[in-house]
Amino acid sequence: MPASSAMPSFEALFREHSGAVLRFAQRRLGSDEAAWDVVSETFLAAWRHWQRRPAASEETRAWLYGIAGNVVRNQRRAGIRRLRLEARMVGFGLATDPTALTDEDIADEAVRRDLAWQALERLSPDDREILQLAGWEGLDLRGLSIALAVSTSTAKVRLHRARRRLEAALAEAASTPTVTEPTASLTFKEGS
Repeated sequence: MPASSAMPSFEALFREHSGAVLRFAQRRLGSDEAAWDVVSETFLAAWRHWQRRPAASEETRAWLYGIAGNVVRNQRRAGIRRLRLEARMVGFGLATDPTALTDEDIADEAVRRDLAWQALERLSPDDREILQLAGWEGLDLRGLSIALAVSTSTAKVRLHRARRRLEAALAEAASTPTVTEPTASLTFKEGS
């Protein structure tokens, strides 16, 4: 679709919305470098799907959040795999700088991160996404419906249900221990 006075050019779209997409990613990933990667990948996907962009300019930000949400989920999966590998390397004494982190530092950081995300992680990906879009990105029901590609009434119901499930998950996260010892490490030989 050619650019017209009603439809912004790609450059104008980027200038207008890149900051919002960056903040969207920073809140979800906590890393400026990873957030800029999300911005790049989001606008690359927007360029590839330029003909599918919303006709109304007020719906564009929600459309970009939908794309960015997919990119963030991919980034998180990659980050989780990397953290697990790093933790195993430290556990096996393979860390590149063994003086950088103690076992206690690693455990404390893991608990802090886990507590921060524990309630959200107990929710389905769909619940997490709608809550983050509404709470962090400030999307209204119309914006949610665009970002999630559902009707406005479906977005309203999903948001209400997600909020109720979040309340339950918060209560559960506060009352559930986060670290357990494997039972295999508690076995004793006779006579010890």
